[in-house]
Amino acid sequence: MKNYIIAAIIALTFASSQGVVNQMDKGSINYSDRTISAIGIGFVPINAVNAGMARRLALRTAKQDALRQLIEIVNGVTLTSETTMSNAMVDDVISTKVQGFIRGARQVGDPKYLSDTSIEVEYSVPMSGISDIILPPANTAVASSIPSAGGAAPAPTSGAVTGVIIDARGLNARPAMAPQILDQQGSAVYGPGKYSREYAVTNGVVGYSKTLEAAQKDPRVMGNPLILKGISTSGANRTDITISNADVSKLDGANRSYNVLQDCRVLILLD
Repeated sequence: MKNYIIAAIIALTFASSQGVVNQMDKGSINYSDRTISAIGIGFVPINAVNAGMARRLALRTAKQDALRQLIEIVNGVTLTSETTMSNAMVDDVISTKVQGFIRGARQVGDPKYLSDTSIEVEYSVPMSGISDIILPPANTAVASSIPSAGGAAPAPTSGAVTGVIIDARGLNARPAMAPQILDQQGSAVYGPGKYSREYAVTNGVVGYSKTLEAAQKDPRVMGNPLILKGISTSGANRTDITISNADVSKLDGANRSYNVLQDCRVLILLD
């Protein structure tokens, strides 16, 4: 039994190491499972009438602290190669919607009762809610801009292509909510107008992983993914990935046959 528990802990640690996570003192941005979490601390008030009230007040304070931390962490989320959420939050409408969304954050696990009598809680929100606020309204031109299967080019690999993995390891690339894939002339071959807003909100514009083995098992691309190599990054935030023009042709063929771009079946490997 003891050996089983140790093995389970090792497996969980290994699995979490495959995710692309920006870890912070009071929370994290997980670009792989698309969650943003924050930890709040609440202290027992000295004027509490009884232990039950003291605990309730400490929990309320801890939740308020976690929600404040969440807003700060969300501000640091990278949106594109040039923008972060803090840029977007300058817009009062977006800021109000995001803060309202964060107020609906869910508690993760049970509160932790610390030795100094304080209480620690963790709250989390899905990136899908942020995407729904940030991504522009659906455009009927988006679907028509994706080549139809009727004029399909030959698939670049044998069998149905189930997705695309862009290997950006070694490029010091960084994660974002809405990165682009570029050709060598700097034009976007994957970006706004190339994917369904519904898929982008629900599943994210791209997925992220740290190993090819984990990427190939990701439901987004699992089966027979086309694997392409990134050759450089672009943008101040180093989130857009450039691929060779030869690989652009392969990507176009896969998309014409299997709509991998419209369905956001794109995963990026990072260091």
